[in-house]
Amino acid sequence: MASGTAVSSFHVPTNREDLIDVVTNISPTETPFLSSLGKVKATAAYHEWSTDSLAAATANAHIEGADYSFAVRTTPSRNGNYAQTFRNFAEVTDLERELNPAGIDDMYAYQMAKAMKEQARDMEKALIGTGTGASGASGTARELKGALAWISTNTATCALTGTGTGSPEYIFNTNLQNIWKEGGDPKVTYVDGSGKRLISGFTASATKNVMASDKELVNAVDIYQSDFGTVKIVADRFMIANKIFTVTPDLWKLAVVVPTRKIEAAKVASTTRGVVETVATLECRQEKGNGLVTTS
Repeated sequence: MASGTAVSSFHVPTNREDLIDVVTNISPTETPFLSSLGKVKATAAYHEWSTDSLAAATANAHIEGADYSFAVRTTPSRNGNYAQTFRNFAEVTDLERELNPAGIDDMYAYQMAKAMKEQARDMEKALIGTGTGASGASGTARELKGALAWISTNTATCALTGTGTGSPEYIFNTNLQNIWKEGGDPKVTYVDGSGKRLISGFTASATKNVMASDKELVNAVDIYQSDFGTVKIVADRFMIANKIFTVTPDLWKLAVVVPTRKIEAAKVASTTRGVVETVATLECRQEKGNGLVTTS
């Protein structure tokens, strides 16, 4: 256990940067989904929020003078996701810190910086993955439910060799239409490398290499002009193969229980040890406003 007199990041009042932003922005082109998420505060290991939707539109014509007729109103439903603890470690001997390798002033600081980058990538993989979530137990870690596991309404499958109404482009457009019909605003589609090449071949993908105005997507992205708006096509190295994931960005948030922090662990022998830790989960505010196409 660390000494109470040891100088740590918690004792230095000048260390005021919000480290969750450091992790998010270290390499935004490497973690596009994480980097795009707005943040909210979570206060429990199982983070909950409410979702609701409007009733379907009707003719709504009533006879003059008729009595009122009341119907049962729908109420918000509760959703939740488990907060996952992300930890990445660095351990460097005192001697190594004194050797000053070429290009590295302090090996410990260098390894901690690497750990932060690695954590961002680990978070990206979990957030955009298919994990169904786990409550955890004694000796078992909690795991968050990934974005792809939330989608159930607007899903479709298609064959890469399909033609006509069975072609990947037609199915993709239909998915966008279904998202729009459910009240969503499809703005961004995440794909792996193969999916990026697939969409680049679509006939409507004529506008390419448009710089995104969002800081999180500073690399050039393809733009797909659909009947339901302009969609940014973003290649994500951690996207599951054969998945085309389209989102309404405002419907996703990173719920943070413990903002990213650097912890100086107790010194063991002649080594300096540190931990980068974040506790967070994914909030899906309405899955109907998003879509998922699986190719085969």
